[in-house]
Amino acid sequence: MSSRTARDRCALLLLCLALPCLAGCPLDELEPPPEPSYEVTIRRTAFGIPHILADDMASAGFGMGYAGAQDFVCILADQIIRVRSERSYHFGPGENDEHLNSDFGMLALGVVSRGRDVLAALSEDLHAVLEGYAAGYNHYLETTTALPSPCAGASWVKPISVDDLAAYAFLLNLRSSALPFFEYVATAAPPNAQATSGSSSVGPNFNFRDLGMGSNGWAIGKSRSATGRGMLLANPHFPWEGELRMHESHITVPGKLNVYGASLTGVPVITIGFNEHVAWTHTVTPAKHFTLYRLQLSATDPSKYIYDGETRSMESETYSVEVKIGEGQYDSRTRTFYRSHYGPMVSGGGLEWTDSQAFSYRDANENNFGIAQQWYAMNRAGSMDEFIDAHRTHHGIPWVFTIATDKEGQAVMLDGSRTPKLSDQTVAEYKQALDTNSLVAGIAGFGVVMLEGNTSTTEWIGLTDNGGIVPIDEAPQLYRDDYVANANDSAWIANPSAPLASMPYLYGKFEQPLSPRTRMNFTALSESSTGGASGADHKFDHQELMDVALSNRGKMAELLLDAVVIRCTGHKTVDVDGELIDIETACAVLKSWDTRLDLDSEGALLWRLVLAQFSSVDLADAGALFETGFDAADPINTPHTLSSAPATGVDPILRKLGRAVQNLGKAGLSAGAKLRDTQFALKGEEKIPLHGGNGAEGVTNIIVYSDSNGTLLPKTTRGETIGGTSGLTTDGNYLVNYGTSFIMALAYTDEGPQAKAFLTYSESTDPDSPHFSDQTKAFSDKAWRAIRFTEQDIAADPQLVTTELRVARPRP
Repeated sequence: MSSRTARDRCALLLLCLALPCLAGCPLDELEPPPEPSYEVTIRRTAFGIPHILADDMASAGFGMGYAGAQDFVCILADQIIRVRSERSYHFGPGENDEHLNSDFGMLALGVVSRGRDVLAALSEDLHAVLEGYAAGYNHYLETTTALPSPCAGASWVKPISVDDLAAYAFLLNLRSSALPFFEYVATAAPPNAQATSGSSSVGPNFNFRDLGMGSNGWAIGKSRSATGRGMLLANPHFPWEGELRMHESHITVPGKLNVYGASLTGVPVITIGFNEHVAWTHTVTPAKHFTLYRLQLSATDPSKYIYDGETRSMESETYSVEVKIGEGQYDSRTRTFYRSHYGPMVSGGGLEWTDSQAFSYRDANENNFGIAQQWYAMNRAGSMDEFIDAHRTHHGIPWVFTIATDKEGQAVMLDGSRTPKLSDQTVAEYKQALDTNSLVAGIAGFGVVMLEGNTSTTEWIGLTDNGGIVPIDEAPQLYRDDYVANANDSAWIANPSAPLASMPYLYGKFEQPLSPRTRMNFTALSESSTGGASGADHKFDHQELMDVALSNRGKMAELLLDAVVIRCTGHKTVDVDGELIDIETACAVLKSWDTRLDLDSEGALLWRLVLAQFSSVDLADAGALFETGFDAADPINTPHTLSSAPATGVDPILRKLGRAVQNLGKAGLSAGAKLRDTQFALKGEEKIPLHGGNGAEGVTNIIVYSDSNGTLLPKTTRGETIGGTSGLTTDGNYLVNYGTSFIMALAYTDEGPQAKAFLTYSESTDPDSPHFSDQTKAFSDKAWRAIRFTEQDIAADPQLVTTELRVARPRP
C-alpha cells in the first residue's frame, strides 16, 4: 500500500466509507498522508550570502524569511509595527506626534486593506512564497536564543503574517507619492474639525524633486560587449540604514526559479538581479506618479466641493489607535480622515485646508496591486520578450526605470513606472498656469504638479480602462545593441546617439540639462580612445566594466580643473571676508590632483569644497561656473568652459578657492587632506574609509550622508557641519550612510552569466556577525567578490556553511 499515491489512498478511503457493508475493504492498509512541511537547504557562501534551495515555492519562501531574519530581523520588525499602526502603542505619541501621525497615516492610506488586495492578486506560487516567508521569519523568532542589537529583548519584535508582508509590499508603492506627503495626510481635516482631530499645520517639509534615492544603470549590448552578449552594471544609490536597505540572496526551485540578486528588506522576490536569460537593474525615475488637485469648496460646508458645477460630499472614515502614555498606561486617540473622489485630502505647508479651498491628490500607485507579482514574473523570465511582457501584464513597477540586458545581447531602457496619462488640453493649461499662477509655480518647485479639481477636463485619460496610467507600449523605452543607461535624469537620453523624439509630459524634462553624474556615465560609455573606459577596441570586457564602475572619475574636474589651475597659478593669497587666505599651496595641490575621488587622491576634498559654493543651476548651464551653456543638440558635452574672469576686481574663482581653504581650516584639515582620513562609514566603533563622492562632483560612485529613512532604530548621526561644504563636520569628517549599495557587474558568456559584486554595507545588521562589515572593507579596497551562481561554484566555496531545515507546515 505504501506505493500508492495520496490520491489513490483518498479515493479508497472515500469508497470504503461510502460502502461500509462491502467485505474486504482494506481499511487496515490505509495510511494517513504525510504531514506537510517546509523543507529547504540554505547554503551560505563567503561573505554570508544565502543560496536557498527548495523543491517548492513555499519552502523557498521559508528559507528566504529565515535567512532574512538572521540578517535584518530588527529592521523588518520595526517596519511591520509601522504598517500595523502600532508605533504609538509601543513608543508613545513621539516628538511632535511623530508616531501618532505615522499610525494614523497608515490607516488613512489603507495600507493594510490594500495589502489584502495585493494578496488577492498573487498567483498560487507567489502566495505560497509569502506564506513560507512569514513562517521562516517566525521560525527564526521561535528558535533563536537571543535577538541582536538594537532590538534585543524588544517586546515589539513579534511573529508576522502574510497580511503584514503584503501590506509592507504595498507601502513600497507610496515612496514617490504618499510618503513624502505623509504628515499632510495624517493631519488633514476641515477647519472646524482640526481641534478635535488633533491635526495641525505642518511646515513645508516635502520635496518630490529628491526622494532620497538614486542610481546608475547600464545595459551593454552585443556590439559593445567583448563577449558579443549582454552586460549589466547595477549601481543603486540607496540608504545604508532602514527599510530601503537591500539583502543579497540566490533562490533556486528546480524547474521553476533560479534567480540571483538583491531585494529590499522584507520583499520576498529579487528586485535587482539576473537569471540564466536576463539581467536587470532599476534607477529612480523623475516621472510624476500623482497629481495634486485644488478643490473649490462649498460655501456652507468645507467637507463638500464643487465638481463640474455640482456639489460633492467627501467620504470620511474615523479611526482610533492606542497610545502609550506611561509604563503600562494607554490612551485611545481618534481622528477622522477625508477623501475626495481623487484620493486622500492633504493639509499643511502652503496647502492648508481653508473654508474656501482644499487639496487632494490622485496616486497612480494607490491601486497598484501587482508590484510583487511583476518582480516575480521578471525573476522567472526566460527571454527579453517574456521580461517586457511582465511589465505589460502586471504594470506593477511603482517609481523606477528598468535597465535590462539578455544573453542574446539586447540592451533595453524602459520607464515602466505607473505614470498618469494627461490630455493635451490639460498639459497645455498646466504649462500656462506655471507662468500665471504663483501657487502652481511654487508647488512645482517642489516637484509637484497641481491641477484644478473643479472640472472633469483635468481627469486622467482612461480612468475606467486602466486606472488612467500610461500603457507600457506608450511609455518611454529604447532598444539597442550598443548600450542604454540612466542615472536618474529623464528618459529623454538613454543613449546620446538616439535621444527620444518625444514622451508624455509627466515622464520628466525633455531637452533639458543633464546632471554632472549623468554626463559622467555617458562620457565613460561613449568615449572611444586607448585610455577610455572600454579600451582601444571600444568593447567592454568584464574587468573594464568593474574598473569603470569604481574609477571615481569626477566630471566637473575633467571639465574645469585645468582652467582653474591656470587662473590660480601665480596668486599667493586672496581676501575672504577680511581674512587673507593662502591659495598658493591649494593651487599646487589642485595642479597635481588626478581628478579622481580615490582614497589617496590629494585635492579631491579641496575641489569638493570649491564646487559646494555653486548652485545646481550653476552646474547645469551658463553662468557663474560655465561660459558656454547647455545645448540640447550636444547634451553630454555642454555646458563647458570655465566662466571668464571679470575685467576688474577679485576673480570669484580665486575667492571660492580661498573659502574652500578657509573651511578646511575650520575643520582642522589642510588643502591636501585625503578622503582616506576624512570620509568613512561607521561599523560599530570601527571607521572604514570610503572612496567616492557626491552628485555635484559628477562621480558615478555616490558616497554621502542622508537622514532620510523611515526607521525608528538607531541611526548614524553626524556632528555639526560647516555651511557650504556638502556636509563636512567641524571635526573634519564626511560620515557616510547612503549611496552605492548593491553594485554588480555582470557579463553573459557562452558558459552562462559571470558576475562580481559588493553589498557595500555588508550582508548582516548584527554587530556580532562576521558579515557585519566584511564587504564594507572589501568595497573600501575595491576587492570585488565573485558571485557563485552554479551548483558547482557554490559547492566549491571553502567557506560554505550549510543549514538543512524541515519544519511542519499547516495544512491548507
